[in-house]
Amino acid sequence: MIEHAPYDDTELICSCGELHKGHICWLTNMGLLKEVYHLTCTPTVSCRKCGAKANLPHNVCFPTPLGD
Repeated sequence: MIEHAPYDDTELICSCGELHKGHICWLTNMGLLKEVYHLTCTPTVSCRKCGAKANLPHNVCFPTPLGD
């Protein structure tokens, strides 16, 4: 398992601009659960800030690989 440096949550602010609208957290907050399901059915990463799991890194704000 890869060790990561501790994170200060205040430093984790998504800076993706318009691309943020494709992230799991945004889609969930908008109630787009069908879209969320398609992006999370075989997760490979999780978000360091909110813990959302996603199939691909670009679907979360701060991706980190899922442990084995």
